[in-house]
Parts: sequence; structure tokens; C-alpha cells
Amino acid sequence: MLKVRWTIRFTVLTVFVFANLLIAAVAIGLQYHFSKSMATETSLNYFNKTANQTRDYIEHNESRAIESVNSLANYPYLLQEQWVGETTPHLFAQTMQSNPAFYAAYIAFENGNFYELINLNSSLAVRTGLNASPKDRWVTITVLGQGEERKRTFTYLDQDFNVRVAKAEGSEYDPTTRPWFIEAKPTRVHKTAPYLFQHLQAPGQTYSRVLPNSSAVIAVDIALSSLSTYLQQQQVSADEEIYLYQETGEVIASNLVDSFEQSMLQVPRLALTPKQQAFIDKKQLFKVSNSQDWSPIDFAISGKPQGYAVDLMSIVSASTGLRFEYTNGYEWSELVTMFERDDLDILQGVFLNKENQRLGQLSSSFLNLPLSVITLKGAENIGRIEQLKGKTLAIAKGWSLSALIKEHYPDINIVEVAQLKDVFDVVRNGKAYAGIDSQLILQQTGKQFFIDDVQYHSRLTLQPMNFSNTLHFLVNEKHPELLELINLALANVKPGLLTQLDEKWQINQSQQTTKKNYSSMVPYQSLISLSAQPELHDQLNRMTINDREYFVYTQSLLGHNEHKDMFAAMVPVESVLGESLKEIQLSILFTGLCLLLMLPFSWLFSSPIVNPIRRLAKQNKLINQREFDQVYHQPTRICEIEELSLSMIEMSNSIQAHERSQQELMDAFIKIIGQAIDDKSRYTGGHCSRIPNLAIELAQAASKDSQGVFKDFSFKDDMEIREFTIAAWLHDCGKITTPEHIVDKGTKLEVIYNRIHEVRMRFEVLWRDAEIEYLKQIRIAPQLEMSLLDQLQRTRERLRDDFSFIAQANVGGEFMSQTDIARLHSFSEITWQRNFDDSLGLSPVEEARLSSKTVSLPVTESLLMDKPDHIVSRTEPMVFPEQFEIKMDVPEHLSNQGELHNLTITRGTLTAEDRFKINEHIISTIKMLEALPLPPELSRVPRYASTHHETLKGTGYPRRLSAEDLSVPERVLAVCDIFEALTAADRPYKKAKPISVAIDILHKMALDEHIDIDVFELLLTSGIYLEYANEYLPPSQIDALDINQYLRSPAEKGQPEQAIAMA
Repeated sequence: MLKVRWTIRFTVLTVFVFANLLIAAVAIGLQYHFSKSMATETSLNYFNKTANQTRDYIEHNESRAIESVNSLANYPYLLQEQWVGETTPHLFAQTMQSNPAFYAAYIAFENGNFYELINLNSSLAVRTGLNASPKDRWVTITVLGQGEERKRTFTYLDQDFNVRVAKAEGSEYDPTTRPWFIEAKPTRVHKTAPYLFQHLQAPGQTYSRVLPNSSAVIAVDIALSSLSTYLQQQQVSADEEIYLYQETGEVIASNLVDSFEQSMLQVPRLALTPKQQAFIDKKQLFKVSNSQDWSPIDFAISGKPQGYAVDLMSIVSASTGLRFEYTNGYEWSELVTMFERDDLDILQGVFLNKENQRLGQLSSSFLNLPLSVITLKGAENIGRIEQLKGKTLAIAKGWSLSALIKEHYPDINIVEVAQLKDVFDVVRNGKAYAGIDSQLILQQTGKQFFIDDVQYHSRLTLQPMNFSNTLHFLVNEKHPELLELINLALANVKPGLLTQLDEKWQINQSQQTTKKNYSSMVPYQSLISLSAQPELHDQLNRMTINDREYFVYTQSLLGHNEHKDMFAAMVPVESVLGESLKEIQLSILFTGLCLLLMLPFSWLFSSPIVNPIRRLAKQNKLINQREFDQVYHQPTRICEIEELSLSMIEMSNSIQAHERSQQELMDAFIKIIGQAIDDKSRYTGGHCSRIPNLAIELAQAASKDSQGVFKDFSFKDDMEIREFTIAAWLHDCGKITTPEHIVDKGTKLEVIYNRIHEVRMRFEVLWRDAEIEYLKQIRIAPQLEMSLLDQLQRTRERLRDDFSFIAQANVGGEFMSQTDIARLHSFSEITWQRNFDDSLGLSPVEEARLSSKTVSLPVTESLLMDKPDHIVSRTEPMVFPEQFEIKMDVPEHLSNQGELHNLTITRGTLTAEDRFKINEHIISTIKMLEALPLPPELSRVPRYASTHHETLKGTGYPRRLSAEDLSVPERVLAVCDIFEALTAADRPYKKAKPISVAIDILHKMALDEHIDIDVFELLLTSGIYLEYANEYLPPSQIDALDINQYLRSPAEKGQPEQAIAMA
């Protein structure tokens, strides 16, 4: 026999819903699968398209540069009488307007004369670098003259070539020495490697060609800042990295170019002497060397100076006003030669030795770089230079250390190489046993070129060679004032700024972490590896780099000279697929939501089946709404439905009878709960049963008041009266959870028992101790027996008096003075000996509270004390559900049984923890009643029952409600609760008060807005207070009372519209 049966509607609906859910699940699953695949493919295609567009942009700029140079070179009127033609500037302007990426177009003559037109719109960096105004459109630079008469003139022009301002200065710039001039050919356009533009002091590349029938050279510049700006615009996500680099890894441009910019703090200007300031005011431009590959001290990224020394020189410039321009693109030996020829004013990063002291003036030291040696892995540790005797040692060409080693260790075979990278190469290919340079430089170079098969030998000793590890700036002897200013600036660099530089360039080896270096190389070896794998070009490769998955795209960009450039774009996989997956998930969510919204329509499909019983369903609804009188017989020709209609009428009658019995049963349970609370404590017996009678009488009196302040309040029916009655019966139901020993706490030291006996026993111990001490002293000195006996008697009297005082303090009262409290604290100085372990015989809970610290017996303890184990901590924080709107301050501890803490209670016998535990009964009341599935007609029972401790001024608990929040029934219940408590004779902490005293206290509370004064006066004028007293109080408490002294006059009561309306 089937135990489970369903209705027709449910059966039809279930089948329909199940089928829809199955179809929806399959559809959503397929949609998710194909949407994910489509999103992946779409993202990859878009990325591929973006990469191709970037490649086309770069190749377009290059081809346009080559075409423009060729076109300009063949223009017949380009030159006139060994200078630029009259139309040449406008021709240059038209060319650059058609090619916004072009930074400049210029012509250099064999005699050193130079003309250049700069496009200020090519990049924001160009406009900023030349200090141009927003109105400026072009800048011309002309260099003319010879020797000291040679001048460089900057002319700032607007869109129509009107001159705004022109500035001339001395110049030693010679275009014929520049690589773009030297390497220029008459038959084809030459493209340079990235280098530092002399006038802009920014990196870029030049496309140059010798003019037909002339020795002059025409060139077009493309600033790498424009390439970097374009690469930044191509990003598909914030995590995308795009690089334009040579196949060996040197960076040309990147969308991360901003990360290479110097991030300096604001450097304050130094106070200079008049002589020093006069030197600054000359605005002389000093030329500074810039190496190519001495990272991280002094190197270049795509021609842009970088490194610790470069940043330090920028600080010197900012703090003094000195102006510097950098020269790079040369080997170190060439830079030294240029310095000797006075083509350079400063050499960056030189060591202190005789050769450098001969060349010029050395500044103060700014960095210490210990030397290190590299060998192949597995070689013996090298700590002294003499260990390399008979071996080949590689060293960068031009370093003075080479000559020093040859002088002291002729047995060491020195091999000089062009660049620092070559030092690694000759060691790795076996041509040299070891290589030498500064430890930091070697480690940075190895990291830059991803070299991991060499071994670094630090702390190298060069004795007996006298070699200094300190770095200095080498200044031309013609500029003593310049050296003085550099030293002044170095001496005044703030430590915090130096620390910032150390962190930026990872000067300390311990700071070398996984963050990207400021290097001239691409930061991933995978990009260099892909350069040599053409079969992986022009497609997206999914690769794991540094434990993170990336899509990597590479493209070979063949230059028109010997250079082979590479384009690479890489982006984390999650950045490409993440947004698509989010959209797919959102689509799935909307699909599911639409299906859910369609479910109600499924009810319509069951209508053809369930219509015959729809009218019976209406009858069933009436029964469900307990409108039994509206239920009637439903005539029908269908036998089954006819029988069902008759049975529903019978059921209605049966439910109605059952409801009456359930109400009676519920009322009985409610009274049993109230009786149980009263029976729980012998001190509060009858409270829960007395309150309902008193409250109902007072509430009904207010309901009958049709003219006074309660005219707008009345019980609409018996159900509202029953609702209020139930609330009155259950107003203290939460006290079931209140510990009985706290409710009944009649003394301060009382817990589950009165701990005064513990204190008494300590006095007994002290008593015995005094007697024992007395007998010991008599045995020692019998002649002092009478004196010792007198001393014993005084001790006994003091103990009796002290214990009597403590016992009296334990009882509690209305007030305890500060003198009594101080005397109680003085007892903590009296000690006694405990000889037994107080951790024995304890429950697990008590053991958990004990301190884990063990002590050896006997133990000296205070007569009164607050022990750590007296404090019972909360096992979990007390959090009130937000819907209850409870606003009670929760004590830190669950309870505090400290003896002094309890004995020093100033009023009554309850600590703050005890008081909260008692007040907590109202929280339990809320929780218990809110948890009941009360019908709508009893929905206000929890509210009525839980607000009798609120006040009109918002100081009550648990919600701190104010007058406007409290309804008449709630105000009535509050007055009745207090009146019953004041007159009750069964409280352990107070004596029963006569009627007159209770009414007087109530009146003061009414004036203080603790209770409602209108309800208070109704209690008096209705005579209910006296009826209650005659029924429940002994005659001794019923004294004479003149209620008129507590009643307000009509004027004091206010206007009729101020009457209380039911909330």
C-alpha cells in the first residue's frame, strides 16, 4: 500500500517542473560549455588582431620614415647655398603632420652646421622635455659657428610659424660625430639603434641618408616615447605587457615604460653662497658620461640613462640647480678618451686610484662596491686574488684594475673583453677560468641575461694591491666650482632618499627579490627563447612564467639594416578569460532566473484538471482562515466531490471544536509556565500569577476610559484581551534560564552556597594559628606567659571584630562607604597558610579555569582575595540577533566571584555580571516567544511581554525604547510589574513596603519618566491598587493613603489632544 499520495495539481505541476528543470539544466550546461569555448576563441582572436595592428603600426612608422627620408632627399629645393631652403621648414612640418609619430626632421652639413624642426605633438614627453608652452607647435634648433662662437638656438613657433621666443646658448654639439651621420649612405636609408637624442635628452631612433650630390645628411627621428605611448594604448588588460626589443633581449620600447621612470621624492634646494649661486646662474650645461651596460649603477635602456649614479646625479641637479646632459652609445674606453679631450665634463662611477686621480678631480664617495669573481659552477672557492695564478682572468676593457693586477700578479693571464656580458661568455665557453668585476654588477648582469650556470665568489681579497672599492664622480679639473657643488649635494642627501635609491636599484643583495629589475633587457627569458623559434611566431602561445600562466605572442619585425627587432605581447590567462567567464556566468544566472520566473505559469497547465475541485479549494481556504461560519455545502454532480464537500463541513465543525480545546490547553500550559517560574524561587512565588490579574484589570480600566487620556485606546475584541493576558502571564518566562542562586542571592559572597563560611573558616585558621604561636612562645619564654596571653586575647578580639565586619558587609545594604571599602581591601594584606592542593577534587570546568602555573605547598594566601579563577569568562561572545533590536551593555565576563569584588558592592548584593544575568531573562523571553509559531492574533505577545523594563525616557532595557515607542498595554504592564515588586514580601534583598511607600516610589518614578504618569494615576483613581492590596497583601502593609497628593490638576495634564493613543 502506498503511504505517500499527491494531489492532481501537485502531480501535474511536479512532472512539468521536473521536465523544465531537466531541459534547462541540459541547455545551461551546453550554453556554458560553448560560451566558454567561444569566449576563449574570441579573446584569442582579438588579442591576435591587436598584436597585428601593433606590428602594422610599428612597421608603418618605419616604412613611412624611410619613405619620408627618401622623398625629402629627392626634393630639389631642399638646400640653398649650403643651408636649408626657404620652403624646407614647411616641407618638414607637412611631413610630420602626416606622420604624428615623427619627433623631428633635420639636416646636418659637413662643416658642422645643423638645422632641426621638432614636432611638439609627437609625444607629451617631447613637449615636457623642451619646456614648450601649450600654444607652441614647433621648435627649430640651429647650430652654427665655430669654436667659442658656436651657438645653439632654440626657436619656439606656433601653428603658423610665428616666433614666440628664441633662446641661444653656447654649444659644442657636432652632428658629424653622431652615428646617424657617420653611418648614413647615399643609396639607402640607415636606421640607428636606440640612443639618447642630444637636444631632447630622451631616447629614440634615427633614419638617415646622405643627400644626392651633396655631403649633407637628412634624417628623421622617432622618439621611443611615441612607441611606448602607442603600446600602452593597445592594452587589453591592466596586466598586459608589451615589448619591442632586439632579438638579443635589449628593450626598445614597452607599455611599461613608466615603471622605468625615476621616482624621486621632492628634493629641497640647498642654501648656496653668492659665489656658488653665480656659478649656477651661468646655466652652463655639463656633459656627463652614460655607460651602456654597467647595470644597476650606470646603463641605458633604449638610449635613456638609468641607474643608481644617474638618479644620484638627478638629486644633485635638483638640490643645486646644476644642468646636466648625458652622452651614451660609446664603450667605456671611448668615454674616457672623450673626457681627456674635454668632450665630457663628468665621468660617472669611477674608482679611487692613481690613474683616475691623474685624469681629474674625484668627488666624495657615494657607494661601496666590493669585488667578486665568477667561475663555472663546481670550481673551488676563491677568496684571494693570488689563487688565480697561472689561470686566465677576464676583465672588461678599459678598467684600471687590469693594469694593477698585471703589475702585482704577472702570472695571471688577463683577457680584456669589450663588454661585461662578454666576461660571462668567455668564462662559460672555457676561454677564461674566471671573470672579475664588482659583486653587485656581476650578479645584476647574470640576472639580466638569465645566466645561472656560473658561481659567484664574494669577499675577494686583493692584498697586497691597494684598491679602493668606493665609487666617485670624476670631474674635469677646469670646473673646481662644479666639484664643490657636487660634494655639497652628496653630503646633504637625506638618509631616507638614499634608502629609497638602495631599494629601487637593489643595492643590498638581501633586497634582490622577485620584483622586476630596472634593466635594459626584457624581464623574461621565455621572450628571448621565442625569438629563436620562428615556428612559434605569429600565434598565441600558452606558457607558464614565474608560476603564472600567460598568453604570449611574438612577431619578428625585420629592420632595413642589420637589426632584427622583435615584438612581444603577453597577458595572464585569467585576465583574458576572466571577464568572458564572468559574462558567461551572468548569462547563466539570467537564464536560470528566467526559468524560475516562468515556474508560476506552470500552474495554468494544471487548470483543465483541477477546475472541478477549485470551488472546494475555496471552501478549504475558509477553513484554513478559521472562518468556520462561512463554510457551506457545495452541490455537485460528481459523487466524489459531493462526498468531499460533506466531509469538509464535518471537518470544519471538528476543527472548530479542536481549536477551542487547543486554546484551553495552551492557556493551561502558559499558566503552568508561570507557576513553574514562581515555584522555581521561594522568594518570587506568586509574581507571575499576580501580574496578569493586576494588569488585565488596569488595562480594562484604561479601555473603558472614553473621555480621558485613554479615550483612543480600547481592546477591540476578546482576542486582543487574550493576547495581552498571555503576554502578562509570560512576561517573565525567560527567568526559567536565570540561575536560581543569582535570583535568590541574599548575600554578596553567595554563589550556589554562601561563601561567608569559607571566609569564616579562614578566621578559624588564623584563630588556631594565633593559639599555636602563643603556645610556641610560652615554651620558648615561660616568663612572658601573661604578656603573650594578653597579646593572644587582643588578636582574638581583632579577629572577632574583623569577621563581624565582613559578615555585616556580606549582607548588603543601601550604601557602603569608601572607608568600609578601604577596610575590606586591607584584609587582603592578612595572610594564612594553605597546606592542601586546591586543584584536587574539581570538575573539568573548574580545572579549566585554574591557572596552569603550579605552586609548591604550603602556600601563603590572603584572607580576602580576587583570584583569576574567580572570573568565569564567556566561552563565546554574546551577539544579539539584529531583528530583536536589543541594546544592552554586555559585561566582559560571564561572572566574577572575586571575594573583594563582591564584598565591595556598594548597593545590594549583585555584581554587574549578576545584574546582567538577571536582566538577561528578558532576552530569553524575547527568544522564547519570538520562536513560537504564534498566530496573527497573538503576534504582539513577544512585544508586550518584553517591554515591561523600558522607560519613557529611553533608559530601560532591552531595547532602550522611549515614550513614542511604547503602547498603552506596554506601559500598563511596566507599572504593574514595579508595583507588584515593591509590595512583594518575598524578596531576599529587601523588606516588603507598605502601600503608601510603594505608591510614593511609583510617583517619583512617574515624575522621572520611568513609568507613565497617566497609567500611574489610573491605578490610583480606579482603586485597583487597593483592590490588589486587599486580595494579596497582609493587613500590616495596607496603611492609610491620600491619593490626591499624587494626582495632577487638569491644567497640569495638558490639552485633550495630548491624550495617549494606542501605539
